Amino acid sequence: MTDAQTFYLLLAAFYLYECLSFAPSGARAFVSMGLDARRWKKRNLAFRFSGADKDVFCAPIIPWPGMLTVFPLPAKTGPAAPPQALKHLRKRADLLSSTTQPLRRLSLLVFLHYFIILPYFYVFFFGSALVLVLIALGEVLSIATAIRFYCLHRRLFPDEKGERRLETFYCAFFPWHAMRAANLIIQKKSENWHPLVLLSSAPHQNANLRDLSYLWREATYHGETKDLAAILNQAEIDPSDWDSPPLHEPGQSYCPLCHTTYEPGPGQCADCPEINLRRTNS
Repeated sequence: MTDAQTFYLLLAAFYLYECLSFAPSGARAFVSMGLDARRWKKRNLAFRFSGADKDVFCAPIIPWPGMLTVFPLPAKTGPAAPPQALKHLRKRADLLSSTTQPLRRLSLLVFLHYFIILPYFYVFFFGSALVLVLIALGEVLSIATAIRFYCLHRRLFPDEKGERRLETFYCAFFPWHAMRAANLIIQKKSENWHPLVLLSSAPHQNANLRDLSYLWREATYHGETKDLAAILNQAEIDPSDWDSPPLHEPGQSYCPLCHTTYEPGPGQCADCPEINLRRTNS
């Protein structure tokens, strides 16, 4: 293996690690849907560290335009989101997208430079002074990304001086970190958003729909649908079909929350603690 191959193997490994986000077990993650920062879809787990009780999510591989945000605790029907939560989310998402867009575009340039442009010229123009110029240009792009990160972080989080200096240093001298420079800002700025509202922003996505319907049935089971109903109404989502039994065969047992089906007979759901099974009408 040549030195260049070793470098790119390490670069790819470090970059993929930068794309990962570690959170406590039971966390939820969401990614924005392309250029539309107002619509989010649930991100499935990349893998789980059972021993460390950690869930791991992967951000979109391309630094721009998608955004990833992670909530360390599962979404619940309470505390309630404000009545205008969806409207506020759209404003905040637009602002976050426009604020971080220059930084994410710089990160994309660093990504394209190291993974496409530099390898191409290294293969076809090896030994040329142009390759040295491109290597220097890569460092210039990383430093420009670090400066942009520093200015944006100082504006949004003026009290986080230690974190800002450390992350700026990493961006300037580690290109794989510069490629994901916006991750920290996006997740810190969106940590007060309500996960239920993100689910409601794109209700036709299968993962979102599964979570929304489960939370609606959970709220119905406990008689606490008022807050969730307000969010769904604002998002123009009709939950009337979500309480219907999953099967039409008479006498089947099913969980009223997760809709897992069981053989006919009394019992409790294995996945939903202390939830008694119900039976379809005979």
